[in-house]
Amino acid sequence: PVRLHPREPSLITHSSGTTGVPKLAVHCPNTMWNRLVPQQAMGWPTRGETAALHMSFVHSRFYHLLGVLLHFGSPLVLITDPDPAAVRPLLVRHRPGIVETHPNTFVLWEELADAPGAPLSRVRSYGSTFDAIHPRTVQRLLDASRRRTPWLIQLYGQSETGPVAFQWFTRRSAARADGRRVGIGIPGFTRVRVTGADGRRAAPGAPGRIEARTRGRILTYLGMQDRYDRQLDDGWWEMGDMGYRSRLGALYLIDREIDRIDSVHSNLEVEDMLMSRLDELREVVIVPGADREPVPVVCVRGDRPLDPERWRAATAGLPAMAEPRQWRFEELPMTATWKVKRVEITRMLAEGART
Repeated sequence: PVRLHPREPSLITHSSGTTGVPKLAVHCPNTMWNRLVPQQAMGWPTRGETAALHMSFVHSRFYHLLGVLLHFGSPLVLITDPDPAAVRPLLVRHRPGIVETHPNTFVLWEELADAPGAPLSRVRSYGSTFDAIHPRTVQRLLDASRRRTPWLIQLYGQSETGPVAFQWFTRRSAARADGRRVGIGIPGFTRVRVTGADGRRAAPGAPGRIEARTRGRILTYLGMQDRYDRQLDDGWWEMGDMGYRSRLGALYLIDREIDRIDSVHSNLEVEDMLMSRLDELREVVIVPGADREPVPVVCVRGDRPLDPERWRAATAGLPAMAEPRQWRFEELPMTATWKVKRVEITRMLAEGART
């Protein structure tokens, strides 16, 4: 075996690439260890449980998760086809106690909640990372388990930082969950702050840029040191997201900076509301149109036509939006981790790729 210095490059993975071509993130043993230790602490209660995973097998999250599950001796079920028809018999056969995948895949798996054979009945812990998860989805997943106290752990972070904030949901807390709350920093490993336009720390409740200081930050972007340096401010990493902190220190996510629309406080918040009000929605994404107006792009389960009356009722009291554009879910441009490429949708709308 070759033992590298703890700060020497040892692993290169891709970033998600939601706003363009994915960047190559350079990791070292020191940064990976500082991501692994807190995650092993979170994984202690479910040690030895069978784990079912569906995610990009070349993403850094997969390797850190393996570091937790293999350490505790969990049997692994690796899922390559997320279609519920393919996943259901696997979960019925193996009865996993741990399930982790992308938030958008969890939305797809909502229909497994009451599927024959109760495929999610033995789940004790769900893991969600890569993106914020809709409260409706959390409630359905937890209600599908027959374990006494199942929970869902949500991690907020990036490929460049690893998880910088976390929170967990139980059945009771999920019923009143705010989908924009992404949790608190990991004690001893990460700190999170929100800064205003002047670069100073924003007051509680005031929106600004989210920045993180973490011991798990990558060494650099391969071949893009200047790009890496531009995101650093005296050790604080710019996450590219807008948010605010409560008086008790909880972090709330508003939107990606690049996705902001002046007439909408938070695209993500409106999307959460619509998902909760319209059970038939598979996905809804609000992007800026040609005149920066909010344009909702919706996907309906089974590709059924969107009911205009139900849509009007669901959008009552929400910011004014353009008429919804209905797409098939497969037509949404996605990253390898099933994040929707909102910038690409805006471009497609502008070019008339869809009507």
